[in-house]
Amino acid sequence: MKKMYIFSGPVRTGKTTNLMKWAASKTEIDGIFQPVVEEKRFIYHIKSRTLKQLETEEKENITSIGKYKFSNCTFDWSKEILGKCLSQNLEWIIIDEIGPLELDGRGLEPAISKIFSEMDNLTAEIICVVRKEILDKFIEHYGLIGKYKMFELSL
Repeated sequence: MKKMYIFSGPVRTGKTTNLMKWAASKTEIDGIFQPVVEEKRFIYHIKSRTLKQLETEEKENITSIGKYKFSNCTFDWSKEILGKCLSQNLEWIIIDEIGPLELDGRGLEPAISKIFSEMDNLTAEIICVVRKEILDKFIEHYGLIGKYKMFELSL
């Protein structure tokens, strides 16, 4: 079985920023980051270096959680990116970030479950970013007990 890594920490502690710095020197890498730019969450596609706004003020074609509204079009684009990772010969796949939406079957789902179900067939190592507050729920929800390692950054 290929390695599954979890990179975890509290909200707004630099998980994405530090992982982006680490990933910058890698070549066989793809997936998504969710950086916050000017107080709005975006999706950044690693391979194409494309940035699309996820957090939105729109009122239609959105997914809401708490006070946040997210663009379903950007989620669809992100899921397409993650799906394409399955057919590439990669060393690393980054999924940033898996949160309450995904645990509820929304957001980046079902793309995440598809990647997890194909892990044995992948050449890539997978790094999932999960906030500390939901780490145990994440591990239980996806049946990952004993199937992962915590990711430690060395920049």
